[in-house]
Amino acid sequence: MRRFTASFRGDNLRSRSLRSTFWTMLGFGSQSALSLGSNLVLARLLAPEMFGLMALAFVFLSGMNLLSDVGTRHSVIRSRRGEDPSFLRSAWTIQVIRGLGIGAMTCLLSWPISRLYDQPDLFPVLCVLSLSAVMKGLTSISMATTSRNMQYARQTLVLLGSQVVTISVMIFCAWWLENVWALVIGGVLGATLSAALSHVVLPPFRHRLELEREAVRELISYGRWILLSTGFTFLGGRGITAIYGLLVPVDVLGVLTVSTTLIRTLEDLVGKLLNNVGFPALSKTLREEPERLTSVLRRIRHTLMLGATAIFVLLAFAAQPLIDFLYDDRYAMAGQFLAIQALNGAARVFSMPYQNVLLAVGDSRTHAVVMFGSAAIGILSTVAGFFLLGAYGMILGMGAAALIVFAVSAAFAHWRGYADLHTDFLLAAGLMSLYWVVLDRLLA
Repeated sequence: MRRFTASFRGDNLRSRSLRSTFWTMLGFGSQSALSLGSNLVLARLLAPEMFGLMALAFVFLSGMNLLSDVGTRHSVIRSRRGEDPSFLRSAWTIQVIRGLGIGAMTCLLSWPISRLYDQPDLFPVLCVLSLSAVMKGLTSISMATTSRNMQYARQTLVLLGSQVVTISVMIFCAWWLENVWALVIGGVLGATLSAALSHVVLPPFRHRLELEREAVRELISYGRWILLSTGFTFLGGRGITAIYGLLVPVDVLGVLTVSTTLIRTLEDLVGKLLNNVGFPALSKTLREEPERLTSVLRRIRHTLMLGATAIFVLLAFAAQPLIDFLYDDRYAMAGQFLAIQALNGAARVFSMPYQNVLLAVGDSRTHAVVMFGSAAIGILSTVAGFFLLGAYGMILGMGAAALIVFAVSAAFAHWRGYADLHTDFLLAAGLMSLYWVVLDRLLA
């Protein structure tokens, strides 16, 4: 016990990784519990159509965020100038400009989007939600520097504090208003409070607008491929919700949103662990001990696969009883959706460490190429799946796309010499067998 405590308090990579994992798990676990609790309450106060409408609004706002992501956080984490005040102020200035641009573009596109989906309420909803993008742009650059140094205690306090207040206001407004504006108010309030707390709680930094030429050149050089890759990631992932909205009625989209929310909770946990622990650890290894990159990556992958895969598989078989227990009869179909989506989540997680190492070594271009392929395959397979098997086919199409992306990621990793092809083959074969078992149960 004493040895573990000493390791936890040290300043080496292992100690930082342990602390980062602890705070990431604590923060995410608390946030997930709060989100699930609020989701259950809101599902009883609001109709499925409200969740469907909000899903469309958030998918376009998220799309604007991701389609303009120039990777300032990743740049600060990996750059040798990541502690330089001029570099940090330049990164923050770009972040502020980006936030204002997203807000303006969201307002401009809100009316055409509402017409496209024949949902008039989307117009005012998107206009108000655009304020959240502006607020996020004002977030302290200390969010990036604390990530660079794997110091997540204060970040966790910022996120949890803003979430508790946001959920409380959202539930009250849902009880009072009984419409989608409860979710809109919560979204804007959460972004505003999180930005404000980041300046108060995180280590102080003297923010001011500055665009130093060398810093901007480095940020744009690295971030231009991040911009493309995050855009493609969105189109092939959460952006698929926009296609769902064109293919199925809004009430079915609302039910699908419930199951998607549950599975994304697990995917986001894995993503946070990789972003908060894996990516900084890989970047630090490359800066200080590049010869250990392969062994560090292998340890991250094996730890991740052991825990994440088991949870996804368990959720696939427990999906229907879980939905029946948590929600009323209006959301019963979400159980069948969730069973397939859980396996899709496992397939997506398999390739995540390979994508992280591409960003750590600075090869954001290859990452963008892989994400472009993922988006194209995901969109095509989703549409094809719908015309073959309806709503279930859409979800299965996403699973097929995730498996293909995993195979491509493993091929790139093997070419660079850090893949574990034996493990990758066993994972893919096992997952395909599980798809067969789950589908057999659903069709029985």
